Amino acid sequence: MTHSYNNRMSTSAHPRLDNLLAALSLNLAEESQAALERASGLTGSATAALLALEEFLGDAHVGRLADVLGLTHSGAVRLVSQLERSGLAERRSGADRRRVEVRLTAAGRRRAAAARAARDKVVRQATGDLSDGDAETLEGLLERLVAARVAVRVERRRAGEAGAWWCRTCDFAACGRPEGRCPAQVAAARVTSGPARG
Repeated sequence: MTHSYNNRMSTSAHPRLDNLLAALSLNLAEESQAALERASGLTGSATAALLALEEFLGDAHVGRLADVLGLTHSGAVRLVSQLERSGLAERRSGADRRRVEVRLTAAGRRRAAAARAARDKVVRQATGDLSDGDAETLEGLLERLVAARVAVRVERRRAGEAGAWWCRTCDFAACGRPEGRCPAQVAAARVTSGPARG
C-alpha cells in the first residue's frame, strides 16, 4: 500500500517542531484527562473543579467557580450539586448571605490529591528520562511558550471572548506562583499593565 502525502507548503519556520509539539500536547491532554477522571471518579469540568477548589478556590462563591471554569452560573450550580451528591464538596452561606460558597470535604481533598498525582504521573512518563540539563532547558522553553499563549488569551478576553482560566488545574507551588515565577501570571500582568494591543 502506498501513501500519498500532501506536499503543501508550510508557513511555519519550524514545521516539524510544530507538528511534534501538537502531537505531544494532544497525547498529554488526552491521557492526563483520562487519568484525572479515573482517579477522581468524575468527568469533564468536574475534574477541573475538584483541582481548582483544592488548590485556590476553597470557600469561593459559585459565580467565581463558573468564571474559573468558563461555565454559565447555572452550569456551575449543577456541577456543585454533582460534587455534593458525590460527597466531595459542600455549600455554605458566605459572609455575604446572598452568595453561596463552595468548599471541598475531606473526601474531596483526598480525591483531588489522588487525581493530581495520577495526572502528574502521566506527565512524568514523558519527562522522566530527561537529564537535569535537558529538563532545565525544556522548562525555560515552556515558560516562553506559556507566556506567548497567555498573551494571546488576554488579548482575546480584552476583545470580549470568554473562557476558562489558564491555571484552573495548576499546582501553584510547582509553578512558582507564590514566588512570582508563574509564567502565566507574569505574562498576564505584563500584557494587562502595558498598552492595549490590536
